[in-house]
Amino acid sequence: MKDIGKFLVQPIVLFKIRHTQWEDIVEEMIRKLSREKPELNLVIKVAMKSVISKDADYVIPECVQGITQTQHGPITEQSFIVVIGNTNTVTDTHVVMCVLENPFNFGNGATETRFVCLVLCPRKTKHTKSGVNVARTYATLLSDDRLRHNLLKTKNHEEFAYEFEMECHRMHKEHEKRERAALMISKKQIAPKKKRWVPGLDLIHDIKRRARYYVSDYIKDVKDCTSFQKIFSATLFLFFSLLLPSIAFGVLDSNYTDGRIDAKNVIVSQALAGLLWALFSGQHLVVIRTTIPVVIYTKIIFLISKNWAEDGSFFYTFYAMTGLTNAVFLVIYGFTGASKVMAYCSRSTEEIVGLFISIAFVVDSVKYILKEFDYYYYSCLSVNGTMDIMKRASDIAAATDCDQTRPVLSLLLLLVTVYVGVVIFNFKYSPYLTADKRVVVADYALVVAVAVGTFLGSYVFRHIDVGKFYVNEERAMFKVITFESPPTGAVVAAIGLGFIMSILFFMEGNISASVVNSPCNKLKKGPAYHHDMVVTGLINAIMSVFGLPFVHGSLPHSPLHVRALAEIEEYIDNGNLTEKIVYVRETRLTTLISHIMIGASVLLIPYPLNMIPIPVLYGLFVFLAVTSLGDFQLWERLVLIFTEQTLYPPIHYVRKVPQKIIHCFTFLQILQLIGLCLISFGGSAYLKMFFPFAIILLMPIRERLLPALISARHLHWLDGEH
Repeated sequence: MKDIGKFLVQPIVLFKIRHTQWEDIVEEMIRKLSREKPELNLVIKVAMKSVISKDADYVIPECVQGITQTQHGPITEQSFIVVIGNTNTVTDTHVVMCVLENPFNFGNGATETRFVCLVLCPRKTKHTKSGVNVARTYATLLSDDRLRHNLLKTKNHEEFAYEFEMECHRMHKEHEKRERAALMISKKQIAPKKKRWVPGLDLIHDIKRRARYYVSDYIKDVKDCTSFQKIFSATLFLFFSLLLPSIAFGVLDSNYTDGRIDAKNVIVSQALAGLLWALFSGQHLVVIRTTIPVVIYTKIIFLISKNWAEDGSFFYTFYAMTGLTNAVFLVIYGFTGASKVMAYCSRSTEEIVGLFISIAFVVDSVKYILKEFDYYYYSCLSVNGTMDIMKRASDIAAATDCDQTRPVLSLLLLLVTVYVGVVIFNFKYSPYLTADKRVVVADYALVVAVAVGTFLGSYVFRHIDVGKFYVNEERAMFKVITFESPPTGAVVAAIGLGFIMSILFFMEGNISASVVNSPCNKLKKGPAYHHDMVVTGLINAIMSVFGLPFVHGSLPHSPLHVRALAEIEEYIDNGNLTEKIVYVRETRLTTLISHIMIGASVLLIPYPLNMIPIPVLYGLFVFLAVTSLGDFQLWERLVLIFTEQTLYPPIHYVRKVPQKIIHCFTFLQILQLIGLCLISFGGSAYLKMFFPFAIILLMPIRERLLPALISARHLHWLDGEH
């Protein structure tokens, strides 16, 4: 660390260098060193010869790069390079840092370089102070993604030196921590201690772990324009991606419950639950919301409640009893540390559930379009007979109350919403503008897609009614449910249904949290599975008392929320463009502000919020499904089945696992996915009640069945840690 200390005393750094030739970059760095330290009397040409060899067209004789060891094998850090120059013109080691304006291509293994570190040292020096050892020290520091992210934001030498010093302190603390941990392990091996299960202990650990970060969750990541832009775009993403599905689910709830729960109730539920989650949850990056399974359970609750009152008057009471039972079970799960069972939930299980949610979004959208065509198009043809097919649409509508242009426009609006959203979302991969500006444009893909769809549906084609949502203005926004001596049978049914529903909330909530806490997201503040389970239970207890829709952690919104707040670094791996998350802003502000906006949007009901056409809402479903596919390795392997073998990308499992085993593993996952789809999309509503148990069954299949068919070594590469 003495070498770092010398550099921090007088840091020599070049910022925003725009040279496109390697020799120009080196010359600029050596000239900078000569200006900062004139006592060296550097001969520029001699110093350059120690760094650049013209024998092979300007090659680098000696350099050091970072290597990150992952379960997929070693990965070369391409964003920096430490160059070593040995010369007799200096008597001590000197270091010059250079931050490039744009990524520079140094050749294979260093195609996206932003940092160049030049270590100029004397030819004769002791081994511990050799240029290679000094270069290793700087390469170790620059291998940290967070440090590189912070250094790119620095504007002067003082800020640059400060970030370097903070990184040195952090590494020193981590080294001491590892030493203490190793000492503790050795002591435990000498005197092993049996662990006792203590109810609530895991919950207390979660609270203690997250409590020290609570204030920083609000203030830490609000520093610069980039952070403000990211927080603003992520807030808008949450606002639209939660508000519009809430309206769509409210339409379904209204149809299933005869208007007792409608879009307004779902929006109020989302706003209230989201605010409570933003304030009291542990892992606040998880997104809680009403989902399709919750809508199905609401339908089942309404149908069962009719056994005690045909007019549906017992619905609210039975709904509240079921919700409170569900909440009690969730609190018990969190208090007893039941989330530890998720240690058996591998990437395979998470991806099967995530891909199922994406399929469910698409299926619901297709069902909506088919229903529109069936009611407004084909039924008109069947009523008017074959001779009326040649009539104009307006004549048919006048004669039969049908409008054959409605389903066609609905399909058009859905596809336009998806197309515009996906095109803008993928704009970050285009060659236009600069990299930072492309990311900014891509962050607003969802907002622009909804705006375009709404403009077309409500203005350009305003003479065609494609459907709007309606709410029950007579029902109070908050209505406390009363319990008046419910029948014993109803209590037993509520307990059974509440238990089944709690399994669904437990599995989906924990899977969402597991995806968010994935190591590839590089979150720093730690998980809070048990604490979040208790908070989810308490929030749903409040929802039950007021007769509002239930909520739980969900996919794909949770990982998309993380990605919206992330800084992403791109690099070339064997000719393949690869992305990795460098840093995520772990702030509560996005969740808090977006749900305040959702709560305020209640005032916009019915106008102007009902100007958003219903097909645009379903187009949003498809957009979320399509944009989440890239995060699933299962989808990646599914595409490989239809890809020519010579064109396979050089992914880690392609290099390590035989092709037959890859396709076999993919086929087994597809079978499990089909099983979930059959239970959820086929059969009666009562069969769908057992969907949570199908998710639980995925874990023993992965732990017991798959190892009997595929070797542990191949499973390690196909389904290891993220």
